[in-house]
Amino acid sequence: MTSLSALSANMGAFGIIATILAIIATVAAFILVVPESKREKLGRFGKFLHDAVNFKFLIVEKILQALYIFVTAYLILCGFFMLFMAPETWTGRHWLGGYGILLMVLGPIAVRLCYELLMMAVLLLKNVISINRKLKNQNERSADADLFAVPELHRTQPSQPAAPVTPVAPAAPAQPAEQAAPAAPSFCTRCGAHLDENGHCPNCDQK
Repeated sequence: MTSLSALSANMGAFGIIATILAIIATVAAFILVVPESKREKLGRFGKFLHDAVNFKFLIVEKILQALYIFVTAYLILCGFFMLFMAPETWTGRHWLGGYGILLMVLGPIAVRLCYELLMMAVLLLKNVISINRKLKNQNERSADADLFAVPELHRTQPSQPAAPVTPVAPAAPAQPAEQAAPAAPSFCTRCGAHLDENGHCPNCDQK
């Protein structure tokens, strides 16, 4: 009892110290790592931490993929080993090869169905992230911003209306050319003689 009480007291003290250090680490991360403006000044490991705490990549997808491969391989191998197993029972030896064949055939199918159901949620999230990035690119914002932030649609620039067309007044109809003045008579009105260049009658000396 004495050792257990001492262990509890030590764990309580360590728990308090761990809580204080975790609070300090959280504050330091929000000051030095989390802001987007700090990313370019960080090293390779710092950029990895920045992307991790800002959820710029999904770890769950790789974990599910590794679990899917592991479980599928495990079921196939167990089913294969069951082909050579015949344990002794109260009714005699019982061959487990039939169960092994079913496990090798149906096991991977069941695992695949479960994996696809889980991946549907992951793929849906990835599509939302992709749409979010495209909307932020249209708003002339950085594509590396928080992937889970709601896009600010009200910042989208509205389409500019077309400039109104000023009506053009119809052109005035062309004025008809002035009618030519009537030609002066070329013969004398009294005697009928042909007039000269100045319009004088050689007989009557009259225009």
